[in-house]
Amino acid sequence: MDKAYPAAWVSLSSAPGAPEQARLIATRTDIEHRWWKSFEDPVLDRLIDEALAGNKTVQIAEARVEEARSQRGGTQARLFPDIAATGSASRANQGYATNDKAVNVADIGVQASWEIDLFGQNCARTIEATAALQAFDARHDAAIVVLLADVARNYFDLRSCESQITITTRNLETQRRTLDLIRRQQTGALTSDLDVERAAAQVSTTSAQLPSLRAGYAVALNRINILLGVPPGTHDSWLHPAAPWTSLAPTVLIAAPAAVLANRPDVRAAERSFAASLSATDAATRAMYPTISLPALFGVQDSSLLNATPWAIGAGLVQPVLNFGRIQSQIDVANARQKQAFLSYQETVLEALGDMENALSLYLTETERRGNLAAAVGQNRRSVELADKQYVSGYIGLLDVLVAQRSQLEAEASLASSESQLRKNLVYIYTAAGGGWSLSQ
Repeated sequence: MDKAYPAAWVSLSSAPGAPEQARLIATRTDIEHRWWKSFEDPVLDRLIDEALAGNKTVQIAEARVEEARSQRGGTQARLFPDIAATGSASRANQGYATNDKAVNVADIGVQASWEIDLFGQNCARTIEATAALQAFDARHDAAIVVLLADVARNYFDLRSCESQITITTRNLETQRRTLDLIRRQQTGALTSDLDVERAAAQVSTTSAQLPSLRAGYAVALNRINILLGVPPGTHDSWLHPAAPWTSLAPTVLIAAPAAVLANRPDVRAAERSFAASLSATDAATRAMYPTISLPALFGVQDSSLLNATPWAIGAGLVQPVLNFGRIQSQIDVANARQKQAFLSYQETVLEALGDMENALSLYLTETERRGNLAAAVGQNRRSVELADKQYVSGYIGLLDVLVAQRSQLEAEASLASSESQLRKNLVYIYTAAGGGWSLSQ
């Protein structure tokens, strides 16, 4: 990095009303890995456990780690001798060589070869493979972080749709009662056809919101099942009946920038990829040095003519002399990849810092918005009560009642959406900190 990372989060000091908002945030030195426990929701806990056990994306990441581990084992094996046993048996007449007689020949031997890593090329390849394995391991951890966030966000979307369906249905019943009252008044010539049509139109408009809410609920439900690694509909029963929102803690604990960067698995993966590229460049450079190998042979031959114990030991050296720039091209490729890995690491660090700044900003602003919406819901409910009483008494017209009812529905729906969004923004904070991958903490 050209510049050191900040010592504190900018969003807690530069945002409007920061002194008051920052009281919601407290800094800690470690990362909250089991962050979903803070929501105190047994259903969410169960979904998280099932997702960790059955999610296919995480299982694919685990398989890639195993692949990288096997590749490192193959690379490490090049540091040791290659030993092979041989054996053969035959019966043949080889003319003058066997005095024109058929003879039996049995041959058993051991062959060995060892490439001495005098200039460290194989060692550099082993270090590269180790760093690559660590990078894949970190990507596996990053997949867990993303999975946990996806499960929580879809769960909160599901609960939001449930809440809005309940709110809309309740308001729809109120609007229908109002429509019935107006129709009875029309029968008694106390109201006009215009009032009836206005009330009926509001009932139809409110009813039209339910299909899209039910569709959103179904999409979230199916997505949760898929994240758990099962077909849609498998675990639907876990999510019924609807659970009420649990109160959030008044204070959110987050780590300082240095702790976040040290903990995030994507940053660790980028750093390990950069380390692997350094070793790859080192190995490509060392390909210009000589290669020294030691072959050896020991065997036993048995035939009807004679017995023998052949053996041999030697040394070989290969020094690249003229390869028309092949090795230099490989070095140039390794240097270019090293530069890419370094820039990718820098970009990942910047994105990690930006993720947390965005998450904090969104959480603080949504907290303020939710407080205003909660106040608006209470005010609109009182407004509807007063409008109903004044309409019955003849002090106001129907339009005022309908406007009050519509405002109440909009405020309650917005509050339910804000409750969900606030929790998703809190998940965003935990995800930006890299929480969740180290489940042993």
